[in-house]
Amino acid sequence: MKYSKVKAYKYKLESKEEFKIVLPDCGVIDGYLNLQDNTISIAKGYAWDGSSVPFKKTLQVLSLGFYDPDKYCKQASLVHDALCQLMREGQLHRKYKQYIDEVYRGMCKAYGMPKGQANNRCKALRKHGDPYILPEKNPRNKIYDTEKT
Repeated sequence: MKYSKVKAYKYKLESKEEFKIVLPDCGVIDGYLNLQDNTISIAKGYAWDGSSVPFKKTLQVLSLGFYDPDKYCKQASLVHDALCQLMREGQLHRKYKQYIDEVYRGMCKAYGMPKGQANNRCKALRKHGDPYILPEKNPRNKIYDTEKT
């Protein structure tokens, strides 16, 4: 996976990525995200903020930049953030939240994260993640028309 670091989010995808996941064929085709045939395709340019780890920045500063809380989960956080975005935008039903948390855990373990740490992160997603799949007050790409009142 090729990515760059950006200020507004944290990471920006520099090449298209595809991951196999088992979800119903939603036929979601979005500017950056495509969810069809049990595959999520994420286009070059998609930006995401990595995993949500408490005190992530503090730990990085204290380790003089050597600690990378996203070391084993860049791909997992990419897929999880993309799927949560689709839920937030109403393109994927929220009933799949637990399943995509499990996808995150499985991907973390597959990329080398210790089992206990992956389990703890998945528990945290379940406990604290639901507010982040609710529709946003000002959704992305919402078109406002000054001509209509």
